[in-house]
Amino acid sequence: MNYDEFHNHKWAKNLALALGYWKKGDYERLWRGDQLSEHDFYPGLRVMSAYWASVEHEMPLRLSTFLRGSGHEGWLSDPEVRAKCDAYLSRYLEDMVEIAHRDAAGPGGAARASGQAGAAGYEALAARLSPGNLDMPEDWADTMRDLQAETEATLATGAFPRALLDRWFGLCLRSVANYNRFLIRGATCAATVVKREGIAALRAAVDRTSEAFMWDVSKAFFATALPKAGFEDIGDLMELGLRGMYADQYFHAEPETTEGELTTRVSVLENCELAGIYASVERWEGLPPTTLGYAFCRYCEVHGLATMMITMPPMVSPSYVRRQSLGMDGKACRFDLVTKPADDMARILEVQDRVFGSV
Repeated sequence: MNYDEFHNHKWAKNLALALGYWKKGDYERLWRGDQLSEHDFYPGLRVMSAYWASVEHEMPLRLSTFLRGSGHEGWLSDPEVRAKCDAYLSRYLEDMVEIAHRDAAGPGGAARASGQAGAAGYEALAARLSPGNLDMPEDWADTMRDLQAETEATLATGAFPRALLDRWFGLCLRSVANYNRFLIRGATCAATVVKREGIAALRAAVDRTSEAFMWDVSKAFFATALPKAGFEDIGDLMELGLRGMYADQYFHAEPETTEGELTTRVSVLENCELAGIYASVERWEGLPPTTLGYAFCRYCEVHGLATMMITMPPMVSPSYVRRQSLGMDGKACRFDLVTKPADDMARILEVQDRVFGSV
């Protein structure tokens, strides 16, 4: 396998679980999710598909933001850069086919041999992925909403046809492949900056653009992608917020602590799709581990801060700090959310203006 399965292919674990629920006829869990353990969820097809669509909006934005900061907006037309991007994407698509073949077959190839159509369909859908058919369709939101409505209506009859499952799998596989395409491009461009201009140039590119990214990505998530995907009210967003990240990540929160008026909640991300992609590109480009970490860890930190500013109620004031990360330290990511009692309506008004004001 070209990319680390633990970091870069948790999507496959979730689709394998979905396939398992479908085979057992457990359609409610297939659609709405399931708690697997104290620290792990299967998010369900409804949440996973919306989460991956939102990440499809995020990764092109990360790429364009970094390129703007580096002053190299035209680098995707650079023959050397583009050839590497295409080669590294091909390796990711090879992984997807390999995993789908393995998971569709099941132990000893039993699933295919016994003619289970849903399993065979999963493998065929992965095999159809190519660089030429990964673009997000302009009507993606209409397609997703129509599928959601059809699925809810079909579930009410106690059914979940194979054709419906394949449509969801096709949507999810394309979405995962596409957002990783842009992530691979970002890693390749970051490596090119370091090799041509040095590590200081990479850090400067991020520092120039991290604050703008903080608000741009929040608008892309909360004001654009998620409402279009059918997650419009606070209950929908809470559901996505609680479960969505489990589509790609192994995550847990440590028990909160208090000291005076301060309450600290520690989030631990055990894996990271960005860290895995960038680590692979570092290796292929002959760079030492964690060389490229700042190119994505800083953007993650400000993305998390903006999310806390959006979701925390106005009676507390939040801060959000990265303590360590896979990309920069080679250790599980740890983020501290610290809140203290406050009249923080000014933050709510700023969020309203920056994220939702022009939408």
